Amino acid sequence: MINPPVTELTSLSIKQLSQAYQDGQTDPLAVTNAYLSEIKNKNTELNAYLVVTSEAAISSALASTQRLQSGRTLSPIDGIPIALKDNIDLLGIQTTNGCKFGPVPKQDAQVVKRLKAAGAIILGKLNQHELALGTTTNNPHFGPAHNPVRTGVTPGGSSGGSGVAVAAKMAVAALGTDTMGSVRIPAAYCGCFGIKPTFGLISNNGVSPLARALDHVGPLARNPADLELMLRAMTNSSLNRVPFELKGLKVGRVKEIDEAETHHDMASAYHQFLRELKEFGANIVEISWPNLKMSRARLAGLLLSEVDAARAYSDDLLNRPDRFSPEIRAMISYGRDAAQEKIKGAESIVSKAGDDVNASFNEVDVIVTPTAPMPAFEFSETPPPNQADFTAPANFAGCPAISIPRSKNAEGLPIGVQIMAAKGRDIGLIRLAQMFAKA
Repeated sequence: MINPPVTELTSLSIKQLSQAYQDGQTDPLAVTNAYLSEIKNKNTELNAYLVVTSEAAISSALASTQRLQSGRTLSPIDGIPIALKDNIDLLGIQTTNGCKFGPVPKQDAQVVKRLKAAGAIILGKLNQHELALGTTTNNPHFGPAHNPVRTGVTPGGSSGGSGVAVAAKMAVAALGTDTMGSVRIPAAYCGCFGIKPTFGLISNNGVSPLARALDHVGPLARNPADLELMLRAMTNSSLNRVPFELKGLKVGRVKEIDEAETHHDMASAYHQFLRELKEFGANIVEISWPNLKMSRARLAGLLLSEVDAARAYSDDLLNRPDRFSPEIRAMISYGRDAAQEKIKGAESIVSKAGDDVNASFNEVDVIVTPTAPMPAFEFSETPPPNQADFTAPANFAGCPAISIPRSKNAEGLPIGVQIMAAKGRDIGLIRLAQMFAKA
């Protein structure tokens, strides 16, 4: 067996790795060691991993290699090294959820069980924004995760470590969670692909809660095909395989997005993408979300997150307040003390906003927006409050949404665009993204 250099091994997609395994060019143990080497070389600077489970990963890689040699591979992701955001339970490893400390789970999260049953190799747990309640991953307990393009710049959040690990080739793919954009924003800022699936498609059992009606688990990867393979391994549900066709595709252009405050780099990439879609034969249709005022809806979603967090972490807030930073304690306390009338008002805003989005799919096949209103920014800057304005509507609607990398700005920072589809059209959405990646 001739193993390619480490840099080549860590550049291969899931499909390419599987083929290399079958052709005898390499094996899961060599690939896992290559990724562990990359983590060792890069993590001091990037701080993507909080815990590297080297021994368990090597043990899993040995088992996968033995299965490969005996012709008993478990799935297309057998022998593929991946990593987990640290709010997803991994047996015997502390789940900090980005906080100072956390419980040590006695079993894996449901999604981790499924990935392990498919033969995936878990490399470790990834840095995140504290309590998943923010978008910078400037973590006060473990330090910031740095954008792989430039240190000192946010990778986005709350799944920042997941975006860094994938983009910096420290994992083939990674899991994040997304309550109002926390998979897609890091994907956009780091220059990789990330999908928030249809609500309920992926089990949240064993995942630290934030806002139960908005929380999703989703994968990040360097190409759409890897997202599909990960998604198939993560769910028991039958997935709608009906593809979208570019010719005649009805693409929604949201009036309220056009009117929103958007950085010129993002607006330029977004409008260029719409022009290209039109050239490919798509029809651009203007739509409106009359009940969705961006900042108002975002603040409503944030309040519901704070309220649910107060319910979920009330015992810690009372008995172990040092688990949280002062900022997060204040946010949880705000949710705890919120008046019922205000909570009901926020629920109504979110519900009506979701209805607007879902109703749009009676008019169009997909909806295109910038992923975020701005590119990644330095930690020294005050975080813009509107980072999740364009991603949150998909959480309110429960529909799938994917961020795809489109270009880079003059400073070399990635720019992403988002595509949304009706509930259950996850695979069609990923394959549409694959068409754009090839084009």
